[in-house]
Amino acid sequence: MATEEEILAEVEQLGRLSQRAEDVMYNITLRQDELGREPSNMLLSKLKEDPIYQEMIDREMITYDVYGSKAMKDSVVSLYVTLKGIRYCILFGDEIHARRKVDPAGRLKSNL
Repeated sequence: MATEEEILAEVEQLGRLSQRAEDVMYNITLRQDELGREPSNMLLSKLKEDPIYQEMIDREMITYDVYGSKAMKDSVVSLYVTLKGIRYCILFGDEIHARRKVDPAGRLKSNL
């Protein structure tokens, strides 16, 4: 389990995740928090093709479970943000939240 100091040291060495990756992870984290470890689902083929998700997987910010055979193109994966990913979101949450176009309920900020 990564501590705040370990995450900050990793960020100093490797840099932060891309803005898009931070936004995706923050959204998944909010979903997990609101729904109690509720996963976000997607196709395995999309996960493997997307460098944004690979960046988070490689840095152990998210993990996933595969449903169906890994050999099947249409296998479904459930994504979960790890405790390290959640701590990352907490550390940089103010910056990430300010970039969001929607509030946690999914309403456009311009409509508030």
